[in-house]
Amino acid sequence: MKWDGTRLTAEKHGNKVELVNRHGVIYTVRLPGIRRALLQMKEDFVLDGEAVYVNPETGREEFTGSQIRCSTHFPDFWLLKQYPLVYKVFDVMMLKGKRLENVDYFTRKAKLEDLLDGAPEPLHYVPYREDNVQFFEETKKVDAEGLIAKDIKSGYRYERSWSWLKIKNWRREICDVAGFTEGRNARAHFFGALVLARDGKRRGKAGSGFNDWELRQVKDLISDAPRVPKPFDIGEPYTAIETSMRVEVKYYKITVNGVMREPVFVTIVDS
Repeated sequence: MKWDGTRLTAEKHGNKVELVNRHGVIYTVRLPGIRRALLQMKEDFVLDGEAVYVNPETGREEFTGSQIRCSTHFPDFWLLKQYPLVYKVFDVMMLKGKRLENVDYFTRKAKLEDLLDGAPEPLHYVPYREDNVQFFEETKKVDAEGLIAKDIKSGYRYERSWSWLKIKNWRREICDVAGFTEGRNARAHFFGALVLARDGKRRGKAGSGFNDWELRQVKDLISDAPRVPKPFDIGEPYTAIETSMRVEVKYYKITVNGVMREPVFVTIVDS
């Protein structure tokens, strides 16, 4: 299962625990509950996992909760209570002083499951399944993030590789085009991203997914459109236009503010 949170490695050596995100930023102080639970473990280890907020009312993970917690350097009591995080652990790179990066997937998972058997909250072992097609269909039914497909003969991979493939549960939507941002570098003569709206409200912006012909087509349409006052703020400069153009986009998820995450242009629906 692919979890929608903040990826972290956890290193424990004796009485010291360090939590680090994938950019090398130390999160240990920000996540005291996870740190305390890791300290209760007897063995030394290096783990890979995801800090996830699960909404108790829906039972679903929400990225905003982990984003708020992981971006707060010194969380107060209210924040800890409002957004409790769990650590979904899916791999182990070192155990009892022995490096495991080059050990096959099933062996690592077996060692990880043994390590986390009876582990205190909020440490959760992430199981695997081999019925990939059925599993993916189930993730779509519950509106989950998707899957990570892994080569069972592969060693540990922290970076992207052909041994570990992200299979996202993309959603699709038709949006109105409310404006565009300026293009830069290779896109300087076209546009940066289309500013999207739905029912007059900000829905996000799509800057990827265009082929060369579509870039030219969209540029012609937005160049001829009348300029109007900005209907909403997007946190950066953009040109608002009046147009009947609507586009289909695929996206990852909707934030609590009603904005699409990672929207990608698919096609023009109306122009």
